[in-house]
Amino acid sequence: MILNLGCGRRPILLDDTINHDLHKHADYVDVAHDLDEYPWPWGDETADTIYAKDVLEHLNNLVKSLEECWRILIPGGMLYLSVPHWNFDVSHRDPTHKWFLTMKSMDYFIRGTSLERDFGYYSPMRWILHKGEVVGSDIRWAMEKDEPST
Repeated sequence: MILNLGCGRRPILLDDTINHDLHKHADYVDVAHDLDEYPWPWGDETADTIYAKDVLEHLNNLVKSLEECWRILIPGGMLYLSVPHWNFDVSHRDPTHKWFLTMKSMDYFIRGTSLERDFGYYSPMRWILHKGEVVGSDIRWAMEKDEPST
């Protein structure tokens, strides 16, 4: 299953895809749910892939939201994140943005980074970074679910 969180007006129209948004504003929204309410309405290890484009910066608890993605993904499942880079106007002009992120923001949870080694106690979830880049005003990560830290 592919889970498209906060699909907005960008649904993924493929078989075995669930398009999610806060409200059922269009026919293609399969699940309407407030992502600030936990647990999210998907079972453990039920998704192969999660897309979250321009979603995390709107949520109250960034770490808990990442943990929900980790819980829902199968072992080795992929999480594709995109958020506005903190240094661009788009990050600050939206009054609903709660987080201002940098390329290093995910390093607390990415296996083998210095921030994971020094501050990894924030959460046991771990990711393997496949790609992290700034594209225009966005930061994009492709991360694979890894084993939890011990």
